[in-house]
Amino acid sequence: MPGSAVLLMDLQIDFLAPEGAKMPVAASDAERIVATANKVFGGALLDSAMRVVVVNRFPRSARVANFFRHYAALAGTAGAELDPRIRPDGVAKIIAKVAPSAFSNPELDALLKAAAVVRIYIFGVFAEGCVRATALDARRRGYAVTVPVDAIGTNAGWKRAFALWSMRRAGVALVPTLQEQST
Repeated sequence: MPGSAVLLMDLQIDFLAPEGAKMPVAASDAERIVATANKVFGGALLDSAMRVVVVNRFPRSARVANFFRHYAALAGTAGAELDPRIRPDGVAKIIAKVAPSAFSNPELDALLKAAAVVRIYIFGVFAEGCVRATALDARRRGYAVTVPVDAIGTNAGWKRAFALWSMRRAGVALVPTLQEQST
């Protein structure tokens, strides 16, 4: 899919692991996110889109913020690693961030512009946090954005409702699911 990229947001142990996650999304959300990510990496979804894995790597020095994040995804910890159920393809680019929007790392926008990306697909966690912030930032930068609702995760229904309302209002295309023939 020339001109498109898929951002796989925060697919890390501390958010998705069935046991031991420090800040987990709902288990059903985690299962759908893992399945969707593996379909993307396996070529069944968005096979010609650039794949970018975006991860949180929070510095230990951010003590107050880390307290509220339950010390999740601290740089250098096992919880900051990709969930072991995720099977990356070795082609995906990895971008680290320390703020909700993936665009807080200027490498992302440069990478997307260099590849002439005009449409971005975003999924992962947290719907109301990093997914929403990245989607809104992408729209402000002029990208067309699609978010598959069944492949975003959170830990509360009201947070999902807020995220969907906010993204829809900003012009993000919300689709129920990614279809195998997605273009």
